[in-house]
Amino acid sequence: MLTKLIYVLIGIFAVYSQALGQAKKVTPANDPPGQLFRHAPMPKATRTVVIPLGDIQFAFDTEKLRPHTVWRGKLDLYGPQYAHAKRPFISQPNGKLLFENPPSLPWRLAKPEPKFDTTSPGIEGRFLSTSTEGNTVTLRYELLQNDHPPVDVSITLEATADGFTRTIDLSPCNRSLWFLANRFPVGSDHDFRLNTEDQSISSRMILSQLDYTELNITEAGAESTFGKSTINTEANLHWVHIPSHDKPVTFQVMHSFPALNIPDVENEKRLQLGNIGTTQFGPRPGKQPPHYFVESLRLDKDWELLVTGMDWLEDGRLAVCTWPGDVFLLSGVTSGEAVKVRILLSGLNEPMGLLVRDGKLYVSQKPELTEIRFNDETGSVSLRRVSADWGYSGHYNAFSYGPVADRNNQFVLANAGHSGRWDMKFMGWGIRHGTGGMMTGIGSGFREPNGIGTFGPNRDIFVTDNQGHWTAVCELNHLRPGQYFGRPSATPDPQKLYKGREIFTPPAVWFPYTLAKSVSGMAEITNDKFGPFKGQLIVGDFQNALLTRVFLEKVDGEYQGVVFPFLRGFRSGVNRLSFGPDGNLYVGGLQRTWACIAPDPASLERVSFNGNTPFSVAKAEAKPDGFLLTFTKPAKPSAANPDNFDVSQFRYAYQPGYGSPRYNFQGEKNSQTGLHVKSATLSPDRKSVHLVVDGLKEEHVTEFKCFDIFDDEGNELWHILFHYTLNRIPRS
Repeated sequence: MLTKLIYVLIGIFAVYSQALGQAKKVTPANDPPGQLFRHAPMPKATRTVVIPLGDIQFAFDTEKLRPHTVWRGKLDLYGPQYAHAKRPFISQPNGKLLFENPPSLPWRLAKPEPKFDTTSPGIEGRFLSTSTEGNTVTLRYELLQNDHPPVDVSITLEATADGFTRTIDLSPCNRSLWFLANRFPVGSDHDFRLNTEDQSISSRMILSQLDYTELNITEAGAESTFGKSTINTEANLHWVHIPSHDKPVTFQVMHSFPALNIPDVENEKRLQLGNIGTTQFGPRPGKQPPHYFVESLRLDKDWELLVTGMDWLEDGRLAVCTWPGDVFLLSGVTSGEAVKVRILLSGLNEPMGLLVRDGKLYVSQKPELTEIRFNDETGSVSLRRVSADWGYSGHYNAFSYGPVADRNNQFVLANAGHSGRWDMKFMGWGIRHGTGGMMTGIGSGFREPNGIGTFGPNRDIFVTDNQGHWTAVCELNHLRPGQYFGRPSATPDPQKLYKGREIFTPPAVWFPYTLAKSVSGMAEITNDKFGPFKGQLIVGDFQNALLTRVFLEKVDGEYQGVVFPFLRGFRSGVNRLSFGPDGNLYVGGLQRTWACIAPDPASLERVSFNGNTPFSVAKAEAKPDGFLLTFTKPAKPSAANPDNFDVSQFRYAYQPGYGSPRYNFQGEKNSQTGLHVKSATLSPDRKSVHLVVDGLKEEHVTEFKCFDIFDDEGNELWHILFHYTLNRIPRS
């Protein structure tokens, strides 16, 4: 007994020493006073909702449905979005520990015994939602029993002068229930009270023997395997007994604690929800591109508009989610008048995408897909968990991107596989939401798929991916069932499947590293308001703060295509793209820890076509003997000269190392093979040229350089360099 306790104390000391050491190296962030909740990974549960109750922090484990840690003080937020450093990234309690609860469902059907049992036979739980009304927060979940109706549970939390109160509502239940309110160390100074009008509900304190292990979530464990702490001690457990009941019942669990000296926070900046100001778009500083007009939304320094998702409400408002976890509603964006900025909520766990459907917002947080309902008049907000059917280690890179809606209106997400845990379900996968909150895998092999979107009338799903280990350069992939896109992924595939694997599904488009170093979001051009490129994709690049243009075609039933440069010079790292109801493109940007060449930490910019049609190669199509290049305007007859076209090919290597150089036909590194353009035939309307090219090879990237090609006004091509990913040569 004594030996076990010593090891427990050593383990606890090591964990807190590590946390203290990390805190010395990196200054954490703290949520401002008035924050209603915060989703954040913590040492006892990655899927945690922390609720401030005055100066007390209540950390709720949404998997085991328990308050795992309650302390007086602050929550230290770590990670790139808060502390401007990749590590540490597990948020830590900072203050006086009040109590902790064991890692188990806090509900029992049988009367508890003095020896605590972490199992709950015959009963399970499923988290449903978090909602706010005024300054109160309500957690909702359901208890599932074999052959019995589910029981709905809601817990409303409110601060009191010397502690906090939990008001617990239960739907009818035809069985007797026991609820573990809290665990206190023997001899601790606290006051526990049960308040209820139902005299059949009672409380009981049981001196219990605790003997169990608990996960110890750390930065290192997020990439490999979590350690465990062994608990062997005695504690006072407060249980509430609720007899079977055929009507809803309510009871309150009230906690009081002795006063402690706490920091004065009255003078700190307070969270302000609702309307926070107005702003407007202005011309982007510097020279404008020749064919498009770019405007920047002027952002207040206190608005952390680090855009990670955008979509449009039916009333014309633009909904934006941000990396630090805020959701903004912007009105007047397309009107040309002042833009009103409103914060709808704060406290999400790094949402990486936002979709509007039926007046509700859907965001992909790291630990879950969340539906957000809100009432403009009352200010109430409800967050319903749609699905959490994937693993989440708490790692800073464990992003979940999306959602998008497929042709059947089902949600599709793409999860990062970079630094993912092998035993974490669906890391590196594209997944589709089904019934009952369950996800099904579509395809695996993604590294950092920081862009997911739909394309074409069938709403085909496309996913961008970023250069790295097993990923030669940035990619645009067509997500479809059963495909493997290159990076060894996670369960449900067996690990042995990836050992010695030498082939993968090639992307529809490779992005040369000289053009794009970290591709991001995408948007399809669906009308002619944005110039002569309808039916194509605009794809962003974070690091170079630019936009590319992609034309896709199908050869032998599979997509492949060409990437063109498009626009440069955005104010921050280009991250999310969305076409507004006005036909203009809205570009959301950010940078923090991951730097880019742009000057601003955050940006929202508007790109509109100025009516000056560029002379450009609109598209390149593969033919059995070469390529057909189509121009946006008629070219001068001199374009029909094979010497105007410099065509070469290269391939990338599939390897575990970071990225890949180019290889020519002979396998020489950092080289490409020049090809002979046999003929160039201009069409009668001079709007296309057919190039016959000798020696083309499949599974290679074809580079085009076009020289001395002019339109009738003497304008040279807007961009003379572009790249076609030739996976297949058409047979006819």
